[in-house]
Amino acid sequence: MKLFTRFIAAVTAVSLLTVLLSSCTKPPADTETFKALAQSCDYEVYDITVQYQNAPQIKRVTVAAPSGREFQIEFYEVTDRESAKVLYKAQSDVIEDFRSARSVTSTKVSNGSNYARRTVTADGQYLMVSYIDNTVLYVPPTDKENKKAIEEFLDKFKY
Repeated sequence: MKLFTRFIAAVTAVSLLTVLLSSCTKPPADTETFKALAQSCDYEVYDITVQYQNAPQIKRVTVAAPSGREFQIEFYEVTDRESAKVLYKAQSDVIEDFRSARSVTSTKVSNGSNYARRTVTADGQYLMVSYIDNTVLYVPPTDKENKKAIEEFLDKFKY
């Protein structure tokens, strides 16, 4: 009987943990917060929204990069979560194509009820895509040496 009680307790704990983790949410940031953080890191900030004028679901696109343009971080505000998921999926497909053609060092994927994040390091290159609610953050392929600076920025930005 003790074995059965332990089994039920373990199943209950795992079920509860699964429910708690699957309902995790993150608050989205906005363009102004992204821009302010980028400027505090001495990054140059560009508004490239005009390049997406034929994509009505994209409201605003801002790019931040160090003055040497060693890497860039793209921040998209879109109309809704579904549009963010579509953009995230498109960038994830780019990452998958990138990953499949190279020798992968690491891959990380995390998901919650209103967010997802995917990073890949392969052949000395690093790239990442993330969405939270109606925002998407994308780091195009860059040298792995830039990973630490990018991830420090992302930690401060909470993406």
